[in-house]
Amino acid sequence: MKKLAWSIIVLLALLVGVIPLTYLTDAKQGYLEMKAPETLKNIVWQVGFVTHITAGAIAIGIGWLQFSRKLLVRKTRWHRAIGKTYIVTALFCSGAGIFIGFYANGGPIAMAGFICGGCVYFYTTLKGYLLIREKKLVRHQEMMTYSYAACLGAVTLRIYMPLSILLPYEYDLVYNFVAWLSWLVNLAIAYGVNRTRQRHGQLATT
Repeated sequence: MKKLAWSIIVLLALLVGVIPLTYLTDAKQGYLEMKAPETLKNIVWQVGFVTHITAGAIAIGIGWLQFSRKLLVRKTRWHRAIGKTYIVTALFCSGAGIFIGFYANGGPIAMAGFICGGCVYFYTTLKGYLLIREKKLVRHQEMMTYSYAACLGAVTLRIYMPLSILLPYEYDLVYNFVAWLSWLVNLAIAYGVNRTRQRHGQLATT
């Protein structure tokens, strides 16, 4: 069950990592259709948006590899190279995400949700990097687990939104909750994973 769940996460991560890139060739799809024309024409927002989805696609597409015990033990150089790439792209993605969060649909509550999610993503990634620099391996892994959990908010967001259609509530109201739950639930799961590792003395998930 553990391997099956992890395989589903990886598959969804790869799919969600690729799908947003289609916005680069077609700006009139998905949630962009609901953006104000002024926002879509804003050059600064465009730079932030493109940075967010391109850096995010890389981070979400390679982040899961860092939890492979085989890669950690047998291919240390690959682990470090992928880790550095993840950290750089995750910081760019989260930084840009914080910025474009101020332009989020749904009002101030949704806006705050996405901005806070971006801040958590940025902090946990940066803290994870600083911890490995200090050779604090276990704390590094715990923090990077939180980082990738925040990164996977892009996946859970795209799972929750279609499901929210089934609820008898207005879109804006549901979107306010989704903006927070898309990453808060992931962090709760990451906390459980870290606690399990602590009990079993594990340094990797696979």
